[in-house]
Amino acid sequence: MDRVAFAFTAAIAVSLAGCGKVQEAAGEKAAEKMIESALSKDGTQAKVSMSEGGMKVATTDASGKSTQMELGGAKITEADLGVPFYPGAKANDSAAMRVATGDGVTLQMALQSDDTPDKVAAFYRDKLKAMAEGKQFTDMSSSEGASLSLMDDKARASLQVHVGKADKGSDITILSIRAK
Repeated sequence: MDRVAFAFTAAIAVSLAGCGKVQEAAGEKAAEKMIESALSKDGTQAKVSMSEGGMKVATTDASGKSTQMELGGAKITEADLGVPFYPGAKANDSAAMRVATGDGVTLQMALQSDDTPDKVAAFYRDKLKAMAEGKQFTDMSSSEGASLSLMDDKARASLQVHVGKADKGSDITILSIRAK
């Protein structure tokens, strides 16, 4: 199943699972089975588990390639990402994501800080610049925030930090992609 179809199916499943506390367990089980069925149409074996606000999906396609996904609720550390969390920032665990395939790992973590986007961006700008030797550093800043990235072609890895204005302070998204 392609990623667009999976994302659409997963979105429907998540919305079905969120229909009230009384029906939550039944909704989760129905959604799990619906996603497993949708993924199995092309010979893929799938196991889906929805709990605690997140979803775990393990698939193995007909050629034996496996993928592990944690969408919402993934436990991601600073060491996993390769960059520290902004001091005092609160993690949004429901937006944490981990996708592991035979080709590599993609991690995403969302944080929220009461500090201004300029202050948060300056923190990450300093961190990424300190790691930039032999890598490509990009800084796109505006009055609304910043998008910072560090590309390592040799290691086939990238680290991106997006900082934007929030109702109070800043929203921070860290994305780490590493090829095997």
